[in-house]
Amino acid sequence: MRYKIIPAGVVLALAVTSCSKKFVTLYPEGQLNEAVFYKTNSDFQQALTGAYVPLRDAANVAFYLEEMRADNTFFDYNAKDRGGTGNESIAEFLDDASNDNTTSLWQANFQGIQRTDIILDKLAQSSPADMTDSSKNEIVGQAKALRAHYYFELVRLFGSVPLYLHQVTDAKNAIVNKSPVDSVYAQIIADFTDALSKLSPPAFPQPGTINKGMVATELGLVYLTLKQYDKATPLFQSVTQMGYSLLPKYADVFRAANENSVESIFEIQYSAGNTTSNGALAANNQSSEFVYNFIPNMASTQLVLGVDYNNTAGGWNVPTQNLILTYEPGDTRLDASIGVIKGHLNEQTDFVPDSVVGILHNIDTTGKGMGFTTSSTHRFIRKQYNAPYTGVTQKYNTGDDWYVYRYSDLLLMLAESLNEQGQPAAALPFLNQVRQRAGLAPAMTADQGTLRETIAHERRVELAFENHRWFDLVRTGKAVTVMSAYGIQQKLAYPFLLPNAYNVTQGKLLYAIPSRDVLINPGLGQ
Repeated sequence: MRYKIIPAGVVLALAVTSCSKKFVTLYPEGQLNEAVFYKTNSDFQQALTGAYVPLRDAANVAFYLEEMRADNTFFDYNAKDRGGTGNESIAEFLDDASNDNTTSLWQANFQGIQRTDIILDKLAQSSPADMTDSSKNEIVGQAKALRAHYYFELVRLFGSVPLYLHQVTDAKNAIVNKSPVDSVYAQIIADFTDALSKLSPPAFPQPGTINKGMVATELGLVYLTLKQYDKATPLFQSVTQMGYSLLPKYADVFRAANENSVESIFEIQYSAGNTTSNGALAANNQSSEFVYNFIPNMASTQLVLGVDYNNTAGGWNVPTQNLILTYEPGDTRLDASIGVIKGHLNEQTDFVPDSVVGILHNIDTTGKGMGFTTSSTHRFIRKQYNAPYTGVTQKYNTGDDWYVYRYSDLLLMLAESLNEQGQPAAALPFLNQVRQRAGLAPAMTADQGTLRETIAHERRVELAFENHRWFDLVRTGKAVTVMSAYGIQQKLAYPFLLPNAYNVTQGKLLYAIPSRDVLINPGLGQ
């Protein structure tokens, strides 16, 4: 199946905007007649909401490609159920162009791009009579920022990709060959730059939509990725003047009550409870299921989640001992980020949970035997754990958002950018804001190389499980070396790994374009 092309009968996710924490309330998708749509400001607001929807579709699989690919997480090997080999292959560097996760992420991003293209094309033709200049700027700014965001994820994962800058209306203009990476980045920068001029700074509490802070942050990361530090720094600095701040306690950042807080620069919105009268997920479902993916498989989730379901979706994105041993003594982020489910095996050798504890109650600080997850003790990501999930009438239905950018991320990127310009003294205060919140002593080094490694370490532990580790390894040129060494360690610990696993080469720094798209358009190549 090729990525979704939206024809003249435009497919939109209808929505209304509210002042509540969840800015999107979707109604069933359907075919809308363009002759009667795009006539009012409300029509364009609904179309813009539909352009946000693919963010969730992408995030639902992105952790396989952007976190499990690195050394932060692995998976629980399930000998009784080998149905998840497509997920495993990504972690083992054995994936190919037929992988379902890369296909899903590719499709989601291009669906988002097409939806933004339609909005921008329609507004370029004419604006509704009831649309103010301010409203138009907001819609255009958010649409361009979304398109840039979708392309930024694509170019970092796939390299050269086709540039669609206008609505696809027929099969002929649906076939577009790849553009050079430089051209893709140029378009990303152009879209973000225009969005930056049109959008307003954040207002707290935040509604969850894109604002000037998000755009400046991600455009700064684009320049950081391109090693254009002189352009990244002023963007990062501008965000420090927009009212963001760190929450006092690291663990509080990930509590459901603090979603879209002053520390959140951008997060993908989810909402539980979208069910029909018989308890099934409704067509307008906006729920997340990350916690079900991250805890182990178990016949009953009652003790762990507060709701009783047979969880067959778990065992993914499991924190590694490699990561755990990098935390400094006293770092409060360790216990806030990783939990442990203790249990036993029943007669069918299925896992039965007995208790949920913090990692500090079950950590092998020596690393002897590698300390990897065993059949009766399972580590899991605590950041996506907001139990008890009471009042939920359908499994795989939670309201946990996914963080894309936090203020601590911004501070560390600013520190990195300054240090790379030979200003380690100027970088230290931003780095140390993050360390102080984690309960650690401030870094004092004035050596650029030493500080570079310190900042990289801080990014790994501060942003663990937030889909930054793989991108950081690639953009800093460390991916092949780090992951090759990690692969040797993994093969010693896991006898089931094949000899050709973790064959980490330059060619494996990008994912293969989905084979179905190449079959439709051979010009995409690989």
